[in-house]
Amino acid sequence: MTKKVQASISRFFTAAPQKKRTFEEVSQAHQVVKNNETNNGKVPRKRLQNFTFTKSSGVCKNDRSNDNEDDSVTELSGKENALVAEKKKKELTTTKLSNSKRPSKQKITYTPLETQIRDFKDAHPDKLLLFQVGYKYKLFGKDGEAGSKILNVMYVPNREKPEFSYCTFPDFKLHINIKRILTHGHKIGVIKQMESAAIKAVNKQLSLDNVMKRQLTGIYTSGTYMDDEYIHNGGDISLAGEENHSYIVCIVEDEVDSNSIGIVAVQPLTGDIIWDYFEDSFSRHQLQTRLSVIKISDLLIINSSEKVSHDTLRVLQLLGGISLNEIKTVAVKPEVQLREEIANYFDTLDEQHGGSFKHLENYYLVNFPLPIQRCINELIQYLNEFKLSSLFTKTDNISKFTDPKKYMTLPGNVLSALDIFVNSSNPNSEKGTLVWLLDHTRTRFGSRKLHKWISQPLIDPIVIEQRSSAIECLASGFDSLVDVFKNFLEKIGKTYDLDELLIKTHYSSVYESGKISRQDIYHMLRCFQDILDMVERFRNHIEKRPFKSEMVTQLFDQLLQSSSNDCVTKLLEKINKAFLGIENKSINEIKVNFFDLDNASYPEIEHEQLKIEECEQILDDELEGIRKLLGRSTMEYVTNKNDRYLIEVRNGKQVDALPKDWVKISGTTTVSRFRSPEITNAFKLLQYHQELLYQRCDEAYLGFLKEIDQQYTFLTRIVDILGNIDCLLSLTAASVLGQEYVKPVINPDSQLIKAKRSRNPIIENLKHNKAGYVANDVDIDYDGNRVLIITGPNMGGKSSYVKQIALLVIMAQIGCYLPCESAEMGIFDSIFVRMGASDNILRGESTFMTEMLECSNIINKMTDKSLIILDEIGRGTGTQDGIALADSILRYLIECDQTPLTLFITHYQSLHSLESHYSGGIVRNWHMGYLEMKQSDHGFPEIIFLYTLQEGVVSNLYGLNVAKLAGLPIELIKSAFDYSEELKISIEERDFQNKAIGMGKLLKDISDPLFKVSMDSVLKLFT
Repeated sequence: MTKKVQASISRFFTAAPQKKRTFEEVSQAHQVVKNNETNNGKVPRKRLQNFTFTKSSGVCKNDRSNDNEDDSVTELSGKENALVAEKKKKELTTTKLSNSKRPSKQKITYTPLETQIRDFKDAHPDKLLLFQVGYKYKLFGKDGEAGSKILNVMYVPNREKPEFSYCTFPDFKLHINIKRILTHGHKIGVIKQMESAAIKAVNKQLSLDNVMKRQLTGIYTSGTYMDDEYIHNGGDISLAGEENHSYIVCIVEDEVDSNSIGIVAVQPLTGDIIWDYFEDSFSRHQLQTRLSVIKISDLLIINSSEKVSHDTLRVLQLLGGISLNEIKTVAVKPEVQLREEIANYFDTLDEQHGGSFKHLENYYLVNFPLPIQRCINELIQYLNEFKLSSLFTKTDNISKFTDPKKYMTLPGNVLSALDIFVNSSNPNSEKGTLVWLLDHTRTRFGSRKLHKWISQPLIDPIVIEQRSSAIECLASGFDSLVDVFKNFLEKIGKTYDLDELLIKTHYSSVYESGKISRQDIYHMLRCFQDILDMVERFRNHIEKRPFKSEMVTQLFDQLLQSSSNDCVTKLLEKINKAFLGIENKSINEIKVNFFDLDNASYPEIEHEQLKIEECEQILDDELEGIRKLLGRSTMEYVTNKNDRYLIEVRNGKQVDALPKDWVKISGTTTVSRFRSPEITNAFKLLQYHQELLYQRCDEAYLGFLKEIDQQYTFLTRIVDILGNIDCLLSLTAASVLGQEYVKPVINPDSQLIKAKRSRNPIIENLKHNKAGYVANDVDIDYDGNRVLIITGPNMGGKSSYVKQIALLVIMAQIGCYLPCESAEMGIFDSIFVRMGASDNILRGESTFMTEMLECSNIINKMTDKSLIILDEIGRGTGTQDGIALADSILRYLIECDQTPLTLFITHYQSLHSLESHYSGGIVRNWHMGYLEMKQSDHGFPEIIFLYTLQEGVVSNLYGLNVAKLAGLPIELIKSAFDYSEELKISIEERDFQNKAIGMGKLLKDISDPLFKVSMDSVLKLFT
């Protein structure tokens, strides 16, 4: 060994603050390492692996560490393995020779790895645990049984120790298998090896500790997994597949009044936080409305009895997708404890991150009612386990579910009946919905914002006009800046979601959890820089105020102001952009070369790089000595399967002549590869410093993420501006679909809906209606035509017409253009709909009960600025009761103080008399037009639907025609027609007889001189 090698290794082993060891002691330690790695005198093949470092654990990690660990649940040295095998053999022999029918029970002993596994499972009984064991992940016991069924892999039984029966899969399948397991509702814990062979080789306690260090590195549910393991393995987030945009929801039911409901919903992937506190009825319509606009993954219920109330449970079951085992119930905590827990959480964050979160304690305790504070606290405690609770530090992301001062009220059943987000005919498809029609956004964050715009139509006429004028401006002509922005949004929309990347950066900086890769950080910053550079290039153009829209001008002015901030430029200067442009680089290569050390000062990284250079120089010097020893002046080190620094010699005399202390690493039939003791020690020293380098790079990267997170508010403001521009461009595209769309005139002083030749925007854009959609006028006004009673044949278009009116109102208050020749619209603060015949079996409600509950909700919530649509009220019960209820409800809507605009579809002919009963044209009768065609062959007439709205009522619903369209046998329909005619004749005869009896009584009474009769009583007999 050269003096240089000896001195370097000696310095290395004495550098740590431990008892000083001599070089001979170090050599002995390495001899122990070699003996432990040797099994039955044979040295197993060793591999040099790539190392990564998990900062949260404070120790290094090897991607392929514990390479010589076999598939059994053991981590012993070769001698220990032999002893265990011999012991098992003796036990089996003893059992076979025993004459006892039942072998005597012996105390079960556990290997170090088995003990480690038992400890983890005892500490985490609520999780399905995935253990990293060498190249594989294993699931043991019941976890393994469940995993084998989900993943369709073999379940390997262990008769002696059933708890260590297992299933296994390769480590490179971790990400995809996590996603598969999560779809079955499990909570997963991932336990990884946290040290490498290189670190273990220089650890003086190696001979005393034969089990790899393992740590719980990740806990995931379907609502909290963000492709973390895909990113850890160097995956590109843009290729990770569809992200999970579900919400984790907490609901609190008031201890005294169970109808007082508080709700907080958080979306971890975007940082979105939504809350509301409201009064509800036992039917929970208000709760259903709020839950219908979000997708729930995890649900917490706070209740004094720690059970979900019956009323709330019915709503949750009705929504679907939520099973009882996915609902976590928690008890109501005393207010003092609640405040302490919130205070302690932010105090802890303050201590860990430099005192910037303490003020948030007062923010939540002052600005939110107590029930909402309870929800926030429980969500903090719940998300803390997943290292996601810090989203509550981003208060800019908080909004309210509903704000009646700003937005129109659209109950959940209205969203469903009008097909706003889900097609009632095909719930698995967005096609045929309003969002399908209007969503032409180019980015994911823009699409999310547009969904909010659609679910929350505006009620402020000024803001409505601003949006509408912005669409008019963007549709009026070509602008180079707008065109460049379209292309840019198209580009980033196909790859990255800036909202997601920013919140992942935040999580990673607070929890050191590595939820975002270096490549994604670079691309995110590059996107922001491109935006600001683009705006700067158009500075002169923007300053000339080329846009007629105040809203568009403000958006580009805000971007122009942001471009003066150079924080993104400074952050990008620290990154080695040239290296990141090179493809097919390993994770560790990207780690080491991520920063541009010419523009960024990271002395710890530079120190380890110098140490590595020293080690490489030592190895080069050692190679010179070996060249002289073997007489091969051009000899070089060889690398075999990533195993570096090998001396390769031909088998035969050359191998026989080598020093006896050289260790054979690998070989073939013609050559063998060795390392000398000096190379072995120097190589281990090199590996050690390489791992320290990866650790220093991770530490520097964490600090870099904290710098980015400090700009979170600034960057999210840019994303919000881009989202607004994307939404306006989307509505502009929807307003010029090819058919005639116009900008509506908004009249805030009158409740009216007037549209010339209007069309149903959804139906006319479906392929089977492209040939032409029948347009209809709409003329509804508070002073006349306030209540429309609409009749007509089945399938005549009644429901489509009233839905069309509701969609026009929503689109107008979103700010969108309308499908008609001209339009004047009032402003509505709510739309209520009772439509369709359906029962709620899960809620224990019949069709009629559902009707009455929805009608009750409408009557209780309506205002004088409501639009109400009622379709066939009363059909869920008997004819007489149905007519009576329909008549009473309609009269109430006409006469009540709120006086809402009402569209009333009915098959009850008697209701047409209300038109003459109320003066001033408040109530009008209308029907959907048709042509009746007499048929000589089968008796009953056929009709042709005209789909036009016409004045008056119809006396025949032509249900037999619909039966024919449905394909019922013609003989059956003819029989029904004959029976219908018989009923008509029977009814007419009965009426004639009643009138004849009445006439006879009248004539008899007239003959009495004391009898006086009015003309009205006489006329009643003839009407």
